[in-house]
Amino acid sequence: MQGNKDGVISKDEFYDYYMDLSMVISSDEYFVAMMESCWTVAENEEDLIFKERLDQLVNTLRLKLQNMTKTQDEYMLRKLFKDFDMNKSGVLTIDELQAMLFKLEIAVERKYLMALLKRFDLNKSGTIEFEEFCSFVTNNPYTK
Repeated sequence: MQGNKDGVISKDEFYDYYMDLSMVISSDEYFVAMMESCWTVAENEEDLIFKERLDQLVNTLRLKLQNMTKTQDEYMLRKLFKDFDMNKSGVLTIDELQAMLFKLEIAVERKYLMALLKRFDLNKSGTIEFEEFCSFVTNNPYTK
């Protein structure tokens, strides 16, 4: 995508590029799948099947993380968090979340990554901070 080479892609530039590209794609379904994969978004995150799969991923991830810590001890949680914080930035990025899922042997389509990050990221910073990680692992999802 060339755009006007100012480093920013406008909505019109995005639309023009993908309009041309969509003309050579064999089906709408394939084009949607390509966009979901490329931009790590889902066409419809409100879809019941999407929500159910995301809930399954959340529950599986929470269970595996809880099994790794065995307790809700802050020391163990911090150690686990640091193990997944590969660049030692003090937060987990979407790439580190993806690596965590791979390490835990949880298969995830790319379109679920951003939605999963949103489940962790309570303050909407775009990353997972230690407190958010602890909250995710220790809070009971079945109580309000």
